[in-house]
Amino acid sequence: MALIRVDRDKCDRDGACVEACPLGILALDEEKGPVTRPGSAMLCIGCGHCVAVCPHGALDNVKNPLQSQVPFERAELPDARAAFTFLRARRSVRRYLDRPVPRETTRQLLEIARFAPSGHNSQGLSYLAVEGREAIGEMTVLVTEWMRRLIREKHPIARSFHMEAIVRFCESGDDRILRNAPLVIVAMAPKAVEQLAQVSTCLALEYVELYAPALGLGTCWAGYAQACAREYAPLQKYLKLPADRAVTGMLMAGFPKYHYHRLPERNPLDLVWFDEMRSAPSGP
Repeated sequence: MALIRVDRDKCDRDGACVEACPLGILALDEEKGPVTRPGSAMLCIGCGHCVAVCPHGALDNVKNPLQSQVPFERAELPDARAAFTFLRARRSVRRYLDRPVPRETTRQLLEIARFAPSGHNSQGLSYLAVEGREAIGEMTVLVTEWMRRLIREKHPIARSFHMEAIVRFCESGDDRILRNAPLVIVAMAPKAVEQLAQVSTCLALEYVELYAPALGLGTCWAGYAQACAREYAPLQKYLKLPADRAVTGMLMAGFPKYHYHRLPERNPLDLVWFDEMRSAPSGP
């Protein structure tokens, strides 16, 4: 089956699809319009750029078909000010209402993760949703056990990450590991590409974080539990992680107990223009 099909009556041969292809698979024939370069079809990563960039709907690609793509107009995007405020308003939420997140809401939340960028359009992430105080409380117990072991061994990260204090809080009933969240999202990737998947996971879960407020949810990265799940067999066993999968990210989620009314400041932008740096005197 051919990689692409072109409706020649719609195609105006402007070459946009050719230039949009990240791997240079397409070429422009003056008569036929876009064609696949000989021997290059196997290189297609199915990103769909060639189909999406055509304003006329003239091109179809079997790896990302025209019929599955949603029509979109740039006018639907927020303006610069609204986008800036939206991004600045993101906050990490660590206090949640004692209210479960409906599974349909969780599914909707994670749908957006599918559309985050990934290297070479690899995608490949999967997710485990852990629900309820009992199950998540057991996760906290296991992470606390792992922390105690690191403290006994005087592991450098035990001091760097204040694990003694975290354990004391948990022992007093104040969960500073998973924050009594009603939902924990565990991102996983094939072990064979675990290192490469780290960036893809960060991007995917950041999409989740940014989308969550639109569903009335708040999120926060679960760094302690994430680190534990990557190396502590008892937690891996409790989560029933597939043998061929590695944990690459973890988020807490739930309905926020509090809402923020101001946008905190951050450090000033640290920016250097290369041409100015290059022309500046070097050294004393």
